[in-house]
Amino acid sequence: MWKRHRLMMPFGIVSFLGMLVVAEWAGWDEWATRIVLGLAAVAVAVAASTTYKVVAMTTDGLYLLQASRIRQVATQMLERLPADATIEPVGGTILAADWQVGTSVYTVPRSSEQAISRIAARA
Repeated sequence: MWKRHRLMMPFGIVSFLGMLVVAEWAGWDEWATRIVLGLAAVAVAVAASTTYKVVAMTTDGLYLLQASRIRQVATQMLERLPADATIEPVGGTILAADWQVGTSVYTVPRSSEQAISRIAARA
């Protein structure tokens, strides 16, 4: 699951505009090249402003773990979630669902929704 920083959109826009200026300064005269470079800057900005987490259900309880950016592999334990932690769906789209985990809302791909539903239905 992932969460985007609340200022991701302004950060992406500023990155795009900044790259347009840099591309012009560097001598790229074609607008198509400038736009592609700007979109690449947006992709980097979005990746930099996204944090990935994993919720793990163990016999000892629920844990929130830091995940790598490439794959959903836990890299660091962040916290143990309390037994009464809120885990419930709060919205979404066709491709992803939004789930509240504790006090934060995370986006979960539909392919992982079954797993988080099982965790939410824990006894």
